[in-house]
Amino acid sequence: MALAVCAVVHFPLRGDGFSLVPHALAVGLPVLCTALALLLVVRPGVLVLAAATVLPATLAGTHASGGTFPSAVLSRAVGLALAPQWLAGAAAVVAALLALTALVVRVVSPFPGRHWAVWPVPGTPRIPD
Repeated sequence: MALAVCAVVHFPLRGDGFSLVPHALAVGLPVLCTALALLLVVRPGVLVLAAATVLPATLAGTHASGGTFPSAVLSRAVGLALAPQWLAGAAAVVAALLALTALVVRVVSPFPGRHWAVWPVPGTPRIPD
């Protein structure tokens, strides 16, 4: 859900006379966020969660840097966002942190079906609680 919100607030609505590359990035990054959000609904694997962590973290880092990257194309692309810079940056930070939390939980926690479970032999008495 946070990735979908991140995609919406980063979608460009205005042209502002920029060239094709910033516009392509400004449209491509929200589309990629939306695709990752849909993939997380279908199959929340480790690779998808890692990508869902890196993409919003990159967007948040771009917002935090304020255009001081050597290549200003990405900074200009996120500058075309629908929402104000502070809201788009906050949405990216929240999406990155939630995806990182989900990734850590996915990696650390055991899932049923991955390991063989030892079932008690039928007829053995169970210890009362």
